[in-house]
Amino acid sequence: MEGYHKPVLLREAIDALSVRDAWYIDCTLGDGGHCIELIARGGRVVGLDIDPQALKRVQKRFKDLGIDESKYKLIQGNFRELKDLLNKQTDPSISLRADQKFAGAIFDLGVSSLQLMSPERGFSFAKNGPLDMRMDPGLGVRALDLIKILTRKELYELFSNFGEEKYSWQVASALVSSRGVRTTKELAGLVEGVYRRVGTRNWEIHPATRVFQALRIAVNDELGALETGLEEVKDLIEKNGHIVIISFHSLEDRIVKDTFARWQDQGWGQVLTKKPILPNAQEINENPRARSAKMRVFRL
Repeated sequence: MEGYHKPVLLREAIDALSVRDAWYIDCTLGDGGHCIELIARGGRVVGLDIDPQALKRVQKRFKDLGIDESKYKLIQGNFRELKDLLNKQTDPSISLRADQKFAGAIFDLGVSSLQLMSPERGFSFAKNGPLDMRMDPGLGVRALDLIKILTRKELYELFSNFGEEKYSWQVASALVSSRGVRTTKELAGLVEGVYRRVGTRNWEIHPATRVFQALRIAVNDELGALETGLEEVKDLIEKNGHIVIISFHSLEDRIVKDTFARWQDQGWGQVLTKKPILPNAQEINENPRARSAKMRVFRL
């Protein structure tokens, strides 16, 4: 359907879940692409997203497609609270039990296309908007708040640890010297200026990419949520069920890789991807965002 995002590595992810007539969890609903494919292959899905706008968009999409409402349940919330959210949402009309075990789960991490396309959300340096970056608008702290209150050292550590930005100190210094930055375009321009001053004028990806990533991760505590969410979902998957994770930067991928290895060492199951599955050249050409995607699979 026009206007909706096609997930990266969609076929590979759904194939890895070995879909049958059973319940699955889509922990990062987005535009609902994974849910639609899971249902098309005979599965039923609990779809979760922290962003209430995403749920409204998907509800309309599913209605327009005429998808049977007994095949899915949509929940607004963070996957780090997955067990509590499921316990509160038990719905006899779609045969979800309080002790429900699932045949598999999928996480498609990072910012969604809907969020990137909405300037007022502040996720994209390609569109001018406020420095917000909250996936859940109910969160209290925005990216702008971090820029205003953190010290030079704290900003340096944030950009280094969450963005792996090589000019973290220079960017932090520029921000502290210019506390007047209020919009995405202003921040992007400030980072571009830093790169030019250090003699870097040609770049493959925009200089502000890692800075925006770091602020977004901090605002939403994405790495902490991922670590907690993985432990939550592990206990909800039945024997021989699969967990599929698609990540888009090394910090997320490292957490997934290390967690899966630890689970295997502890006897929880088996890592099915010794090396991550990557998108092919055609998918990268059709969707440049796919270039950094990595998919890992664990079988309980």
